[in-house]
Amino acid sequence: MPARGWNMSTTTDRTNHGPRRPIVRKAGKFLLGTVIVLLVALLAGLATFRVMAMMRESAPAAPPAETARFTTVDGLRVHYMEWGDPNGPKLLLVHGTLAWSRTWRDIAGPLGERGFHVIAPDLPPFGYSERPQDHDYSRAAQSRRILGFADAIGLERFALGVHSYGGGAAIEAAFLAPERIEALILLDVAMGLGRPPSSGPPLAGLLSKAPLRNVIVAATFTNPLMIGPGLRDFIHDDSVVTDERIALYRAPLSQPGTTDAVGRWLFTGLFKDETAARSADVGNYYSFDKPVLVIWGRQDTVTPLEQGEFIAASFRRGRLEVLDGVNHIPHVEDPGRVVALIEPFLRQQAPELGPLRLGE
Repeated sequence: MPARGWNMSTTTDRTNHGPRRPIVRKAGKFLLGTVIVLLVALLAGLATFRVMAMMRESAPAAPPAETARFTTVDGLRVHYMEWGDPNGPKLLLVHGTLAWSRTWRDIAGPLGERGFHVIAPDLPPFGYSERPQDHDYSRAAQSRRILGFADAIGLERFALGVHSYGGGAAIEAAFLAPERIEALILLDVAMGLGRPPSSGPPLAGLLSKAPLRNVIVAATFTNPLMIGPGLRDFIHDDSVVTDERIALYRAPLSQPGTTDAVGRWLFTGLFKDETAARSADVGNYYSFDKPVLVIWGRQDTVTPLEQGEFIAASFRRGRLEVLDGVNHIPHVEDPGRVVALIEPFLRQQAPELGPLRLGE
C-alpha cells in the first residue's frame, strides 16, 4: 500500500504540475511573439505613412491658379488670398492649425461683397507659404510675420480676425502694434490663459528625434486620411464635413517639407512655453483699448466656452457672442451667423460704409 500510494502521488505531481510548465513556457513565448509581431506591424504601418508622405511631398506643390498670390516677408515667400474691394476697409484673417487662407472663404467672400477688403495669409508652417529656416513658430516670431505681411501688402491700419491656434500670434501682434489694429475678432481662440507652462509635447523625448517624429507626424497631423475624422471632431454637425471640404483642407499637405515643418512646429509653436509672451499676461488684455468681438461655439470641445467668457471679460471693450449648435470652427459651421455678427461690428469702425441697413 505505501508503494502504491507513493506511485499515486508521483503520478499526481507529474500530471498536475510537470506538464504545465512547458505549456506556460509555450504560452509565454506565444504572447511575446504576438506582441513583437504587433509592434512590427505597427512600425511597418507608421513607416508606410512616412513613405507616402515623402512621395506626396517630393514635388513642388502650387496653390490653385485663382489663389496664387504671393509676397515676401522677411525673405519668405508667403501665399495669401483676398476678397472684395481693394479700396474698402481692411480685415486681415489669420487661420488656425492645419488650415490655410482658403478655409476662410465662407465668411471672406460675403464680407468682401459687403464692401470690405478681406485678406488672409497662409501662416507657416501651414498652407503654401515658405517655412523659415530657423523653424521658429513661437508667438513672437509669428506676430512679426503677421505685421511683416501687413507691411508687405501696404496695410497701415486694419481689423484683425483670428481662429483657434492663430490667436496667440494675432493677439501678440495686436499688443505689439496696437496703433495699427482697429479692432479684434476672436473665434474660439486657443490661448491657454491661466494654465501651467507647457513642458513640451507628449513623449517629447521620442519626438525630439527627427526620424521617429516624422513617422508619427506623417501618420497623424499630415496624414490625408486623418483630415475627415479630425474635422468631425472639431465640428458639431458632421454633415458640414463634405468630401469637398475635406479636399480643401488636404490640398496643401503635398507642399514639400510639410511633415518635417509640422513636426518642428510641435516644439517651437504648439507646445512651446509662452509664459513670457505679451499675450500670456492678462494685464495686457485690459490695457488694449480697441473693440474686441469674441465669437464662440457653445458646444466647443477643444476650447470650452468658459475660456471664451474669460477672454471676453479680460478685454476692456470685449463682447462675447455665443453660437448654439457650433463646436470649434464657427466660420465653417455657421458662416451666415458669423458674417451677421462681424459685419455690423466692422461697420462701427468704418463710418464710410454707413450703418447696416435692413435687408442688406
